[in-house]
Amino acid sequence: MSRKISIYLLTGFLGAGKTTLLKNLLESNKNKKIGIIMNEFGSVGIDGTLVKREGIDMMEINNGSIFCSCLASNFAQGLIAMASTPIELLFIESSGLSDPSGMEKILYDIQPKIGDIYDFKGTICLVDATSFMELSQALEVIGKQVEYSHLIVINKADLVDAEMLKAVQGNIRSLNPIAPIVTTSYGRLDPTWLQQNLENFQLPPATPNLNCPSNRPKTLLLEANGVFEKEKLKAFLQSLSDIAFRIKGFFKLNEGWHYVDGVNGSISITPINAERNLSQLVVILRTRQPVMDMIQKSWEKHFNNELCIK
Repeated sequence: MSRKISIYLLTGFLGAGKTTLLKNLLESNKNKKIGIIMNEFGSVGIDGTLVKREGIDMMEINNGSIFCSCLASNFAQGLIAMASTPIELLFIESSGLSDPSGMEKILYDIQPKIGDIYDFKGTICLVDATSFMELSQALEVIGKQVEYSHLIVINKADLVDAEMLKAVQGNIRSLNPIAPIVTTSYGRLDPTWLQQNLENFQLPPATPNLNCPSNRPKTLLLEANGVFEKEKLKAFLQSLSDIAFRIKGFFKLNEGWHYVDGVNGSISITPINAERNLSQLVVILRTRQPVMDMIQKSWEKHFNNELCIK
């Protein structure tokens, strides 16, 4: 029997907890040879640092969605390259702004080059219970992520009451009447779900893909040298929360390097065992209006160090 590589696509909006889910899946499959393709919307990879470990083949594709025409060829080449590695299981974490409906077409298009080595097991969509109701009304891509997934995982269920959780489940079911819905916290998923062929829960016919440059929100990269105070950094980040869907990166504080994660006005700054050349933040904006002056002024209010905004 020819070798097969099982593929799972992880999708879900910014800050839903995809990387935490991925880390949990890696732990529950640590006896297998695993590959990862990590896609981030910003120009600098952040999440890859959180999941890198010995024995895992990993590829990072940044600066857009792997399903956008601007990166689809890179993604296809990445899949072709991964097919030649001795992995048994491939996890693909797509950008939080990706429309995943083009996944099966890309796998079909590369078959003439690699054969049928890939066994696509399905798309798992992570939903943030705290923000789904609000954001799904404003952003079409969130609906597409739910609609074109074989399993829906409602994360952060511990942060909402029963009434809100029921509303989230109802909204999801109106978008996807077939896929199983699982509720969880901290990105936990029963590993037995990976023993199923989730493709048995059929997706609707393909519709026009939302991954195109005109739909891309603006992304900024903030860079600085030096050592910073935690409370001042937190105050600076809070000043950006109204203009950003997501803020994440690494900053060097008095206590050492820390991972910064901001979503929906909630900011966490946690120690991390990693060394970087300089402090960096990726900021995915809610607005297309000019905000660089505002960010610069807020920075100068809290710090004397120079800030570079790209």
